[in-house]
Amino acid sequence: MYSFFAGALLGAPWALSFAPISLWWLGLLLLAVLPFVALKTRRPWLTGLAFGWSAYGVGVSWLHISLHTYGGLPSLLAWAAIAAFTLYLALFPALALWFYNRFMSTNAASPTGEVFNALLWAALWTFFEWARGTFMTGFAWLGLGDALVDSPFTNLLPWLGSYGSLFVLMLIGYLLVSFVLTRRSGLALAASSVLVAVLVLVQLPVKTQSAGPLTVVGVQTNVDQSIKFDPELIVSNMQKTFALGDTAKHELAQQGGGLLVFPETVNPLVWTDTPEEWRTTFRDFATPGETAVVMGSAIQEGSRYFNSIVMFQGDEALNDLEVPKTRHDKRHLVPFGEFIPLGFKWFVAMLNMPMGEFTSGSGPLKPFLVDGNALASTVCYEDIFSGEFAGLVANSTQEPTLFVNLSNLAWFGQSWALDQHAQMGRTRSAEHRKPGLRVTNTGMSGFVNEHGQWALRVGPGKALVWSGQIEGRLGQTFFAKWGNRLWFSIWGVVLLLLCVREWRLKAYNRAH
Repeated sequence: MYSFFAGALLGAPWALSFAPISLWWLGLLLLAVLPFVALKTRRPWLTGLAFGWSAYGVGVSWLHISLHTYGGLPSLLAWAAIAAFTLYLALFPALALWFYNRFMSTNAASPTGEVFNALLWAALWTFFEWARGTFMTGFAWLGLGDALVDSPFTNLLPWLGSYGSLFVLMLIGYLLVSFVLTRRSGLALAASSVLVAVLVLVQLPVKTQSAGPLTVVGVQTNVDQSIKFDPELIVSNMQKTFALGDTAKHELAQQGGGLLVFPETVNPLVWTDTPEEWRTTFRDFATPGETAVVMGSAIQEGSRYFNSIVMFQGDEALNDLEVPKTRHDKRHLVPFGEFIPLGFKWFVAMLNMPMGEFTSGSGPLKPFLVDGNALASTVCYEDIFSGEFAGLVANSTQEPTLFVNLSNLAWFGQSWALDQHAQMGRTRSAEHRKPGLRVTNTGMSGFVNEHGQWALRVGPGKALVWSGQIEGRLGQTFFAKWGNRLWFSIWGVVLLLLCVREWRLKAYNRAH
């Protein structure tokens, strides 16, 4: 039981590393200490399992709001579902510690062995974090690399991305803890060398250039999830939304035009079922040649349904409004909320989900073009997957100058989920050195600069119109050019070192 309780105790404060608390250094400390604690137990893998279960269980406890408060699942059953889900997520830290215990160097007298162990631990943890965000569509929430956007090491992100940046900082942390425990000066020297390399890297300039300013007016509708799809309230909710849209259009006209943005599924109906008057109202918020409108809606195309972002220029004909063509269809769908995983139809049947099976978008990303800027669009949690997002941007038909994310986070109330999601999106801006717009139903809305820092932040729980000017950026960062290949190169080098070490050990054993 000591194995389990030791891991659970270490994992409990993990969520404090992320926004809104943002104790990024705490997560690094926990990861530096974890392997040393685990090896003192009889079952290191069980320590990893307990660490992950505790860390993710606390970190995503807000899922209870979506499952119980809005999904209609009995409270006890909702907690049981969260426990089962986070137990699955905990398998990845468990695997990381199992492999570490199996392949680590046991030569306690060798500083070289400890350096190898540091490389091995950093590679295993970051690889299995990536696997957690990839396997079975993935859930990349609470990856520590995303917390670094609020650290002094944020300038590592455009060079190494979230996992690569975490890798090098984990090296430093492991070596320092090992030095404290053993007092070997070689370990302090190794840690200092890596730290110096990191400090040099964060000082290197990342060359980008201005793509021109863009005036933006965002609409935060603040429609509670409990009434968003209520048939008796849809009309009154949309009247309030259109009133906010009128205010936004007037404000944008006073500033000479630009971009007007509504959140994800601001239209609660499938677009083909939407009254023609509503369709034309959304279109008419745009003014040809001056103002463009971006808004979220479910789109039906034949037998397929898409969760989409649509752009209007204001000159679309009525027949062009039936199935809008200038749009981004969400590619990375949310399990249970937007598609039903195999074998879980019984579970989804117990939930009050207004929209069920969506189809994933495909093809190259086509940025929206507004006032000389190219907007790369994502829907909800599409922007939490660092490598996938980099691939999407790299394969777009035109280099984006800024990112725009439309979300409906009303499913999670006023919980930490709002800050956590925004932090991950801010990390994507820092990795690519592109500013980002975030427009949500209930918050957090606003925009961030190319370093991933808030330039304008609108608090949650308010229905309002906000505005500002954002400057798009052109130029690819080192990470943007390499994407996932960069991390696999790092992990591949460590795997090669492991293979060489295993070969030498076997040769030594045969010789003796």
